[in-house]
Amino acid sequence: MPSEPSANGDASLSLLTQLADHSGDALLAFDGDLRCIYANRAARRLAGFGDAADAGPRRWLGASAEETFTFIPMAPLRQALAGQPATSRGAAVLGADGGEARFFDGQYFPLHGALGERLGVAAVIRDVTSHQRVAQAMGEIENRFRNMADASPVLLWMAGTDGLCTFFNQTWLTFTGRSVEEEWGVGWAENVHFEDFAHCMNTYVEAFNARSVFEMEYRLRRHDGEYRWILDRGTPRYTPTGVFAGYIGSCIDITERRHLEQELRGAVQERDEFLSIASHELGTPITALRLLVETLIRALRRKVDERQTAEMVGAIEDQILRLSRLVETLLDVSRIAEGRLTLAPEPVDLSALVHRVVTRMTQVAVDAGCPVTFEALGSVHGVWDRVRTEQVITNLLSNAFKYGAGKPVDVVVSGDDSAGRVRVIDRGIGIPLHKQEVIFERYERAAPKNHYGGFGLGLWITRRTLQEMGGTIRVESEEGAGALFEVELPRRSAEDRPSASANAGDSEALPVAPLRLSSPPR
Repeated sequence: MPSEPSANGDASLSLLTQLADHSGDALLAFDGDLRCIYANRAARRLAGFGDAADAGPRRWLGASAEETFTFIPMAPLRQALAGQPATSRGAAVLGADGGEARFFDGQYFPLHGALGERLGVAAVIRDVTSHQRVAQAMGEIENRFRNMADASPVLLWMAGTDGLCTFFNQTWLTFTGRSVEEEWGVGWAENVHFEDFAHCMNTYVEAFNARSVFEMEYRLRRHDGEYRWILDRGTPRYTPTGVFAGYIGSCIDITERRHLEQELRGAVQERDEFLSIASHELGTPITALRLLVETLIRALRRKVDERQTAEMVGAIEDQILRLSRLVETLLDVSRIAEGRLTLAPEPVDLSALVHRVVTRMTQVAVDAGCPVTFEALGSVHGVWDRVRTEQVITNLLSNAFKYGAGKPVDVVVSGDDSAGRVRVIDRGIGIPLHKQEVIFERYERAAPKNHYGGFGLGLWITRRTLQEMGGTIRVESEEGAGALFEVELPRRSAEDRPSASANAGDSEALPVAPLRLSSPPR
């Protein structure tokens, strides 16, 4: 009977040996002196004994663990020999002749006999070189990504499968002035403007749940406290096997772009408004001209008297002058916008110039029912552009007659050593305080457009023209109590100031006392 168990034992040992030899891990056993008592085929191969059966046990049996099995770290092996199981991770071993290193994980545990006595130690060693190299490659890829991300001029972020952000590049952190720990998770949302927060989070959550690309704009607080408009674009990311891994996103600062878009929309709106006003303002005299010409043609065919013909020709001339003024206004807008407003400075007697403009506009004042009082507090000489100065005064008087119709208008010229001044005072509808700066902008006016015609450009052109000449214009007014416009034109230096003889041709005998221009009978 004893031979039967021995045969069974030999068969079991043979079976276990075969199983061990087909294992990919190195299986070894050592006695109390750390001499090898067993090594499977994988262990023999690692030790350099080969894996053929003819390698025989005699070559490795009793071999020293420290001298022969160099891929086994001795510290955990001795720890297991002392009765404490141990492990090792990524132990590096140089190849033969200093070749490429290989990496091993190991498990070590004590061996005991049937009665519990300690016989030695066993080791299970796994070659993890390929895994280690893959991990190193992935680490290098991640480092390259982080370096590229930190060098990128755009703000980059990443989120995990739970929607919480796990990465922000250095550009983002520099922009917000916060640390990764502060931005982590949903901390970044603390910098989103409260008016944009709900839209921002709703867009993010909806896209995340749908695994779809999203794009949104919101204001994000910069490190200096200023809120900047951000264009944020997020894209879902997946593992090589197609498993959802979270989101990656990029943000760019579009504040300047939004400002330009707003300016462009404003410019388009101004253009449309201007074209609407221009078509109306230019259409009115053109329509009147067409009707007057048709009436004149019929009158000539009927051979009406010369007086009626002359009246119609005069009316046509008035409309042509009006049309010319409108066209000149449009040209001035173009010149100012393109920086082509040229000046021709020459010696000017401001008092005489204003007096001529007032006289020339007497009929306009009469038609508006505005008695005009002109007062020149002495002759005021300077070097200015004569045509542009006349245009400024004409614009102010036109406004006074338009918005102060039926009420008196005062014009006062004065000056000192530094500047000449012209005041135009009406008793018209006045200008509310909140519009007293707005009226100097393009297409702006204090009165309703449907009650008063014009481009809304007169005061804008006036101020820009004065700026070109180094002058200023200001207004004092109360709603319903009229308005005072004061123009100030700086004189040239004393040595450049023209002499009286140089202005003799421009001067007129103007009394210092107020001069009232009587309106002809209506």
